[in-house]
Amino acid sequence: MKRPIYILGSSGFAKEVYFLIKEIGQYEIKGFIDIVEKEMVCFSEKRIDVISEKDFFLKETAETCCLAIGIGSPEVIKKLSIKFKSFTFPNLIHPSVVYDKENVVLGRGNIITAGVILTTCISIGSMNIFNLSSTVGHDAIIGNFNVINPTVNISGGVEIGDSNLIGVGATILQYKKIGNNSVIGASSLVVKDVNSNVVVMGVPAKEK
Repeated sequence: MKRPIYILGSSGFAKEVYFLIKEIGQYEIKGFIDIVEKEMVCFSEKRIDVISEKDFFLKETAETCCLAIGIGSPEVIKKLSIKFKSFTFPNLIHPSVVYDKENVVLGRGNIITAGVILTTCISIGSMNIFNLSSTVGHDAIIGNFNVINPTVNISGGVEIGDSNLIGVGATILQYKKIGNNSVIGASSLVVKDVNSNVVVMGVPAKEK
């Protein structure tokens, strides 16, 4: 029997997580959760209910369903992980993902979408988003609540802290370290370590 699951959020990325869950085929999608009740999320084949957080807590418990992150903001993801801490967040991995199952360690609640490649000897924390066709090289260490956008390339030995936003098409060269709460701009080339709480962009990436 498929396990019931709700998606936190109801905007564009939540729709992509809906698609991901359908592709996995192991869960029954019960609806979307937002701060307040909203109109349904529309797809070509159906309309899916959006319920408020208040109504969700009145209706469901950690024993009756699990949750998936459908929001692409590191700060919001971290807050939701606290608000819904008693619930199970399974790792959602698209069937097309290529990774060394014996040597990639995952926490919980990671969203790993189509075309992602994780090679080997990689440690990944919890509640990270790996968007379309991003890659992670050998011996990388990635913390929690990071949003890694499409076609990002993370080289071998890179260390990434918590709550970073990495823009579309960015490249991080081997053995570089990224702090916490930083933003790496789209298409940037990171050739040296990135401090916490900064924005870097460009080729090569520099603080702004």
